Amino acid sequence: SVSSSDTTVATATASSGATLGTYSLEVDDPGSQSAAASTAAVTDPTTQNISSATTYTLTSNGQQYTIEPPPDANTLTSLVSAINTTTQGAVQATIVNIGTASQPNYELSLQSSSYGAADITLDDGTGNILGDTSEGSPVTYRVNGQPDGTQDPLSSDSRTLTLSPGLSATVLATGNIGITVSQSTSNIASAINSFVTAYNAASTAVAGQRGSSGGALAGQSVVNMLSQSLQDLTNYTGTGTGSIQSIADLGLTFDRNGVLSFDSTVLSAAAASDFQGVMGFLGSATGSGFLQAATGAMNGVLDSTSGTIPTEINSVAGEVLDATNQISADQDRVDMLQQNLTAQMSAADALIAEMQQQYSYVTGLFTAMTSNQTAGY
Repeated sequence: SVSSSDTTVATATASSGATLGTYSLEVDDPGSQSAAASTAAVTDPTTQNISSATTYTLTSNGQQYTIEPPPDANTLTSLVSAINTTTQGAVQATIVNIGTASQPNYELSLQSSSYGAADITLDDGTGNILGDTSEGSPVTYRVNGQPDGTQDPLSSDSRTLTLSPGLSATVLATGNIGITVSQSTSNIASAINSFVTAYNAASTAVAGQRGSSGGALAGQSVVNMLSQSLQDLTNYTGTGTGSIQSIADLGLTFDRNGVLSFDSTVLSAAAASDFQGVMGFLGSATGSGFLQAATGAMNGVLDSTSGTIPTEINSVAGEVLDATNQISADQDRVDMLQQNLTAQMSAADALIAEMQQQYSYVTGLFTAMTSNQTAGY
């Protein structure tokens, strides 16, 4: 990160290649830009122009430009647009009112983008149609006291100064400031905060599967395996020789309920005293350190072929399939028993029907025999 002791004098930006340290910047002159205005003016820039020419030659800071406004729009507004388009910002054209609101008087104003003396002319074929150039001055400054007071200061035609590889400053005013380049821990802190949130959510989910009121995984070995993976992660110990050897050294601590929290001030202090130690402890996902250990732990839990959770899912899926097959087999036996019972019931019904017929036949014989005896046969 980079900071300026007085942002009214200059602001600073730094890239990853900037050398850590404090730089002094003494701005003697923030510089000014050369400017010139047209000698002629119009009351309506949208319908009038300061010249009837269709082609102009603009010269600024030794550079020459051919300006060609649209031939069907000979106005001051179209001339300004053509200058800005052609010079691509090297010269800025604007329209300024040097009259009053009730009696406007608009003239063309040209300003060089660079700081320092630069003569500006605009020739419409009859000669320069601008007044005298108000010459600017370069930005002058010293860095870390150099050059010393016996020599002329450094100068620049831009307010954006390169102070060191990867370090630049934008000058705003005269003054002396300090610019500090230091290691930033904001990205690391943000990543750790995300880790803490994810860890506590996972820990709560695992804890919810324990005890008599536990969830669907209560009593399953996977609960203990996941809990152990979380514990191994937070118990990681550094293998290097730096001052950072545990997550506590980065500001990560547990409360009495096992909730993980993060104190970013501890991280900032650790980075200030031993930034390389912090980076060495964290390492990388594919190299070494805590991140490699965390990646290994996550793979052990989530790997599609050997991870704890996929393995448990496959195991439960196998048990479900076995139960389904068992139910199907039991259903087949029930269906067979039902068929056998149905066949037996049908046979019994047929036998009962036959017995009823025999009973009726025997009863008829007895009735006939009784009738014969009564008749005296």
